[in-house]
This record gives sequence, C-alpha cells and structure tokens, in this order.
Amino acid sequence: MDDGSEPIAPIWRELGYRARAQNLLQPSYESVRRLVHAQRAARRLEYSRLKRGLLLTVEALWRTRPAVDILNDVITGDDIRRNLHEYQRRPRDTSSRAKSRGDA
Repeated sequence: MDDGSEPIAPIWRELGYRARAQNLLQPSYESVRRLVHAQRAARRLEYSRLKRGLLLTVEALWRTRPAVDILNDVITGDDIRRNLHEYQRRPRDTSSRAKSRGDA
C-alpha cells in the first residue's frame, strides 16, 4: 500500500478500513509505522545497490579505471566509502511536490 509519497497515518487508516471489512482487528499505529519505515528503508537500500551496480558498470564499459580496480571495489565495497554521496537518494525539492489547494 505504501509508495513512499504519503504520510503513515492515511496508510494506517486504510489498513484499518480493510481489516474491519474482513472482520479482522485493526493493527496499531505503532506497528504500521514500524513496518512502513522498514519497507521504505529496504526500498532505499535496493535503490542504492542498483545505482551502485549501474555506476560500476558504466565505469567498466567506459574504461574510466582499470578493470581490476573496479572488480576490487565490487568485492571490498571501497567505492561506497569513497563515493557515498553518489549512492544516496537525493531528497525531493519543493518544486517537484504536488501543490495543495492552499498553495495555488
């Protein structure tokens, strides 16, 4: 249910509606919050692994560094410490967010 774009409270409410519709108990807000945070952290990690793989592949294809150094980075992870800023997801800027009615 979470795509990372909305707050946790609406997700919790929607889960409550669905649970009650199936005659189940509504999960607590705290348990939903923990699960959403864990899912978002896993998604960020997956994104950074993919980005790291793409960057190392591009380096290998364009031969910007010796292949032995690239392979060594893949094995040891030294490139992560050296280029940590390249593998982290950038925060959204305010211009890319959807505007609410009050912003118009």
